[in-house]
Amino acid sequence: MATWLITGCSSGIGRAAAEAAALAGNTVIATARRPETLDDLVAAYPERVRALQLDVTSDESVAACVEAALDLVDSIDVLLNNAGIGFFSTIEESSPEDAQAVMDANFWGAAKVTTALLPHMRERRSGHILTISSIAGVRGSAGLGYYCASKFAVSGFMEALAAEVEHLGIKVTLIEPGPVRSLWIPSGAKNEDILPDYAAVMEPFWARIHALPGNQPGSPEALAEAMLTLVDADVPPRHFIAGQHALTQTRAKLERFGAEVDAWEDLTISVDRPKG
Repeated sequence: MATWLITGCSSGIGRAAAEAAALAGNTVIATARRPETLDDLVAAYPERVRALQLDVTSDESVAACVEAALDLVDSIDVLLNNAGIGFFSTIEESSPEDAQAVMDANFWGAAKVTTALLPHMRERRSGHILTISSIAGVRGSAGLGYYCASKFAVSGFMEALAAEVEHLGIKVTLIEPGPVRSLWIPSGAKNEDILPDYAAVMEPFWARIHALPGNQPGSPEALAEAMLTLVDADVPPRHFIAGQHALTQTRAKLERFGAEVDAWEDLTISVDRPKG
């Protein structure tokens, strides 16, 4: 059995992952900004779940949480970076404050927790870092510009990290789901004041967003079960595409990207010129 540290366990994917890991017999350090929201989880699994306070946007909170976790357990085998927020707006109509907040939570939060635990995993020559990215970290989407930026950033960070730590026995997996039943849409900041020039794109976007809560095809419980399989794999994927929507969108991106690379191949090669 392994010990998991999971961020953002108050609801959604983080809560489902904590429950699945505990039910499978693992020890779970469940974290949330308000740890009292985890009281029922601890009560359900008193021998396996410990709750700690963690605000991933705070350096002090991250350091205190990691120190407290390592005081509670001998080792942390699995880190699940799940904490994050949504943000819905056109890029032009996004405030700097909202843009910074989504980057702080979704990118810097995962980066801070990961780097805080890296010395522990490096010294042990063991560990698996799972990070919840998104299909929005695979392809850009109108209305989600800064959210996509945060997920592209965390994907690039984790790909680079994987190249740095693979020889140390540390595994890295990005999880890129499509719509999953969670509070991501209801709780995310939104700017619905649409400039007329964006109406053709954003009016259909808002119709989809408002219709989605409760109708997302992705199950947090099924995703949590998939994560258990990933952790048990001898050679887990660098990228795990989660759900049919994400799979369809990923394949469409790969097809478009490949066709574009092929179409411009001659000009691409022309950039390399002989020395002299």
